[in-house]
Amino acid sequence: MGQAPSGSAGRGPPKDDKAKKDQKKKWEPPLPTRVGKKKKRGPDAASKLPAVSPNTRCKLKLLKMERIKDHLLLEEEFVQNQERLKPQDDKDAEERTRVDDLRGSPMTVGTLEEIIDDDHAIVSSATGPEYYVSIMSFVDKDLLEPGCTVLLHHKAMAVVGVLQDDTDPMVSVMKLDKAPTESYADI
Repeated sequence: MGQAPSGSAGRGPPKDDKAKKDQKKKWEPPLPTRVGKKKKRGPDAASKLPAVSPNTRCKLKLLKMERIKDHLLLEEEFVQNQERLKPQDDKDAEERTRVDDLRGSPMTVGTLEEIIDDDHAIVSSATGPEYYVSIMSFVDKDLLEPGCTVLLHHKAMAVVGVLQDDTDPMVSVMKLDKAPTESYADI
């Protein structure tokens, strides 16, 4: 009785002590070691850059890379502009095909004699007769002047275009359409 704790009376260890021993026996991973690793010294260690010794080469390389970056940015902007303008080009091509369909492929050539109003004119054809014709809305009215050569639709005889001739219209008035009947022997 003398040296045993009170309440145990030699019956063995209580159940609470046995539960503590079971918890101690569970495996825990070992603590990571610092062997072969550098010690970090706060938040400045991550942002500090190493010193580079050949400064001139690095500066030249930096300037070269900035120039390449500028060229790539220009190229990217050009490509974006092309993509933005592509629908406009498609629309222009579609309108051009519509105008060509309105004009029709077989056309005759005539000479503009007189402009009556904004939508009508008198045109003489190559065969000889003069026609009172309409002027299509897509024809450039600034190019129309008496004596210029125009394209006529083969069925409707409407002005569908203006031919750009290299000579002055006043010169074309002076040229001979028909050969004279007199010869040098008659003179």
